[in-house]
Amino acid sequence: MMADKITMDCLILAAGNASRFGGCKQLADWQGRPLLATSIATARTLEPAQIFVVGGAFYPQLLQAQPELEAKSKRFTDRPIELLEFPAWKLGVGNSLAFGIKHLQNSNPVLVLLGDQPLISAQDLRNLYRAWCKNPGKIACASFANTLGVPAIFPAHFKARLYECRGDRGAKNLLLRYTNQVVPVAMPSAEFDIDTPADLTTYLKKSFRGSHLSLSNNKYLKATIK
Repeated sequence: MMADKITMDCLILAAGNASRFGGCKQLADWQGRPLLATSIATARTLEPAQIFVVGGAFYPQLLQAQPELEAKSKRFTDRPIELLEFPAWKLGVGNSLAFGIKHLQNSNPVLVLLGDQPLISAQDLRNLYRAWCKNPGKIACASFANTLGVPAIFPAHFKARLYECRGDRGAKNLLLRYTNQVVPVAMPSAEFDIDTPADLTTYLKKSFRGSHLSLSNNKYLKATIK
């Protein structure tokens, strides 16, 4: 357990329909487990009090796969994730974020993550957490490719602003609006997310340092491609 750990919650956004991917990318195979499970496992290294996952377009599939998403590290005593259904996911990531924040009406800071950034490591999140602990009144966020983005840790008093997010304007919009309240943390891995099957193959190669995992064995991709 992290010394002098501050209690925080975690919100993972995974509500989109992954139109460019052609299927349920949240459950695409990443090193033998669902892509979303990778984000959950990484978040758990910070031992959050609770983890909420916002599902939408593929909520039924995520619910069915929850045992696989719950795969826990033996190093941590974890509470089950809370899978939320956001029926209005078509409204955009901002609305999905606001919907999730509505379920976190407490005094805990919140770590906001995406479910499709598998290259983000436990060390990345530890660096983010340590930076935030030094400035707990501010937002600690990833800095990459000359911009700001998630993962980000928001103090509780920013939840009202997060709840106001709408449409395609999510957490990034807030980070760019309140730059004087942001502590940037260098995180090159945050530049990469999975939008297409080609991205999945490319980033798996990066992760495996040149090895290749075929998409032909991806049961979730095959099951959801129309």
